[in-house]
Amino acid sequence: MNALSQVRLEAGRFLEVGAHILDTDTLRLVTSPEVKLPPKAVAVLVRLAYAGGRTLGRDELLDDVWRGTCPTPDVLTQAIKDLRRALGDDPQAPQYIETVPRLGYRLVAAARFLDAWPLPSAPAAAVAPPPADPAARTRFDATAMLLCTVALVLAVAALVRTFVPPPLPKVLRWQVDEQRSLTSEPGPESFPRISPDGSRIAYSIGDPATHSTRIVQKALDASGAVRLSASEDGNEYYPVWSPDGRAVAFMRFSGEHCRLVVVPPLGGSERVVDDECYAGLVNPFAWTPDGKGLVSTAPSQDGVDDMSIVSWPIDGGHGQRLEYSHALNDTDLDARYSPDGRWIAFRRGANPNSDLFLVSAAGGEVRQLTRLATRIRGYDWVRDGSALVFSSGQGGQQALYVVDIADGRIDALGVQPAEFPSAARATDTVVYEIPRVRQQLSRIDVDAPASAVDLVPSTGSDGAPAASPVNDDVVFVSDRSGSQELWILPRGAREAHALTALPEPTLLHPTWRADGTRVLVTARGPFGGRLIEVEVASRIVHALTDVADEDVRSGTYGRGEGTFVAVVNARERRSELIEFDSVGGREANRRVLAQDVGRADFDPDSGVIHFTRITAPGLFRLDPASGEETEVTRELSPSHLDGWRVHGGELYYIALKAAGPSELMARPLAGGEPRTVLSLPTQIADLAFSVGHDGRSIYVARVVAEDTDVGAVRLRRDAID
Repeated sequence: MNALSQVRLEAGRFLEVGAHILDTDTLRLVTSPEVKLPPKAVAVLVRLAYAGGRTLGRDELLDDVWRGTCPTPDVLTQAIKDLRRALGDDPQAPQYIETVPRLGYRLVAAARFLDAWPLPSAPAAAVAPPPADPAARTRFDATAMLLCTVALVLAVAALVRTFVPPPLPKVLRWQVDEQRSLTSEPGPESFPRISPDGSRIAYSIGDPATHSTRIVQKALDASGAVRLSASEDGNEYYPVWSPDGRAVAFMRFSGEHCRLVVVPPLGGSERVVDDECYAGLVNPFAWTPDGKGLVSTAPSQDGVDDMSIVSWPIDGGHGQRLEYSHALNDTDLDARYSPDGRWIAFRRGANPNSDLFLVSAAGGEVRQLTRLATRIRGYDWVRDGSALVFSSGQGGQQALYVVDIADGRIDALGVQPAEFPSAARATDTVVYEIPRVRQQLSRIDVDAPASAVDLVPSTGSDGAPAASPVNDDVVFVSDRSGSQELWILPRGAREAHALTALPEPTLLHPTWRADGTRVLVTARGPFGGRLIEVEVASRIVHALTDVADEDVRSGTYGRGEGTFVAVVNARERRSELIEFDSVGGREANRRVLAQDVGRADFDPDSGVIHFTRITAPGLFRLDPASGEETEVTRELSPSHLDGWRVHGGELYYIALKAAGPSELMARPLAGGEPRTVLSLPTQIADLAFSVGHDGRSIYVARVVAEDTDVGAVRLRRDAID
């Protein structure tokens, strides 16, 4: 059945939306008869009207309206454009259809279906009555008057029924209030977890005396924190309260070694429940509902690079792996039981390409809750188990959202910056981390790597450095002017200058052209990402893509003038690697090169593309001319988004560690053993670095100040008309 037939079966003939009336039979606006809409666009509008203000995902609309076909995402984009054009809607200030970033679309105008739309009709021609006596005429006139009055009343009643439909059901939306800070001490207070009764929090603090991290706990709105452990060994992270609140488990890292430790919440003797926890990834854990075990994820077998759900008793014994839908290239992390113990939520995909999934506690098939493919920094079940509250970077800055378990609807809470939320079981309080980190553009000399040289210091925060392949001019992203912009520091200069003044709040992945005259940068905002090119000398900015056509994650230069390569969000897969030409700020000659791609880099010397995948470890080489793809090395994991570069025939990458100093490695692309370039003397933001044109300098954004605090809100669900 085509879309038009489906609309005519399910809806009243007329749809009133805002100031417009749509006739679904003629596909025309009654209010603008000259406007005729395509059937698919009408079907999309009807689906949005049925949703009653709820956000419908792109996949949901594509599956529903284009059922039985194999559509591409651009058909839905075109349908939305047709609707906005017909309704006179502005996507930047929508009065009819709102784009919900990375999720889908929502009808914000009032809408109702009508079975009839009465049009004025010409009066019937009068017929002269035959002559009659005056008394009969008087009786007839009275009877006719009565019948006409009754008919008029019935007609008015029918019109009322037509024009006054039953009220739309109220929509429940997640919101917050009582927002406040719980800590304000100097230094970082990280990874907060609230006790089940909502009265206390446990979190990590930095100990300036020992340069280590310790777990403390305190009453929710009181000052003065108490250490949980007297041990001075290693660094302690990720506290988790037991279901009854009588114990706290946490991870202790000593070099490459990891232990899971359980301790009473007021301090006391500790117990090691796992002496060999997996330290390869930052991978939080949770308690089982009965408080007798812990659940986390680990490789399913030796030599396999996946992560799957496993639980084990805290009193000793072997772990038990959950039998569920899981492939050997799936990276499942951060498993958590629902409050009633019936479900396990988990994050699939290493950041920044994660989504939330759900599986029965007994195992079996999994259900995908989000389709964001974004950086998810922590999540938790809400009090009644009906939803998950999570931190996502889909709109740029990390912020709090809630996803409904039943229908997958996502509500933005308007709390940012915010990471690692934790919800109480006995109250509606949610605590979270307020990241306050300052990063400084720095240079590390390969021949003298013991310290980093800070470049053009400021009170702002820098990131994403990229050195010119010609002369070591450095571009970087910084908010030193009050908002994130692209800046340039010419080689040997003492001052940096802004190259852009863009509306998007987040800029990512600057990349130089081979001749050092232009730079690409990804600009991400609430409606997605677009690729921007900046002429360095003139500071002229060119838009290469439009968010209405493509949601760009990162981009690089391609094989010829005007050809580009980009990693974009796709519909069924989490990302695609595409090659395209840019004509007038829009894509042309688009070609898909690979799927499930993390980041890509074009090598102008060899003419090949190197890229990582979000579903499997390794670096891959792709010849865009022939389409031939080969594996270069398996040294890289999906977490290596910015932590690698190809330079001078070598792969440079940061060796990942859960704790302790990291090392910058280099490996010949043609084969051979890796070598250590230097030990990084400082913490590097997002693993991002750049190699100088001659290989003698490494540019980084090092963390110079971290004053992360803990915040709290009250989470509530209100009915919205």
